Amino acid sequence: MTEHPLLLQAYSQLLIQLEELPVFLRRTLSGLPGEVWGRQPIHDRSPLLEHVWHVHDCETDLYGMRIRRVLSEERPQLAPMEVSYWPETRAYHARDGEAGIAAFVAQRAALLAQLKSLDTKQLGRSGIRGDGTTINVLGLVEQLAEHDRDHRWRIAAILRSYAGM
Repeated sequence: MTEHPLLLQAYSQLLIQLEELPVFLRRTLSGLPGEVWGRQPIHDRSPLLEHVWHVHDCETDLYGMRIRRVLSEERPQLAPMEVSYWPETRAYHARDGEAGIAAFVAQRAALLAQLKSLDTKQLGRSGIRGDGTTINVLGLVEQLAEHDRDHRWRIAAILRSYAGM
């Protein structure tokens, strides 16, 4: 299969974006006092602790899992996943924020190692979403990058609001 330079360039940029969230989390959240991790922000429904464990669990149980399935199975069914119950059922409030960052960093490194080895044929492999539409690996990586951007923005907004206190 012929490699597509523009596709590979866009994919390369997505991988760079995926490399940013672990760095952001380590630089902005490491060393925070314990009470800050669980403090309920005024303009966000989730404390910092929930953000960290949510992105970790999305890495292992949602986006990363879907990417691995699409790469290893022939057009797998990608059932919708309800993540709103995770903070309570997975007891995010009782977890350690620093441990969450470390676990996320390790998971992201493993996923990036896999993603960096893909060719255009593998990027085109697809799965079927719950609504019957098709999504390929590139689309899943784009969704993950968008998810990262959302959490980086929200975490930064929380920290800005705390700085004004």
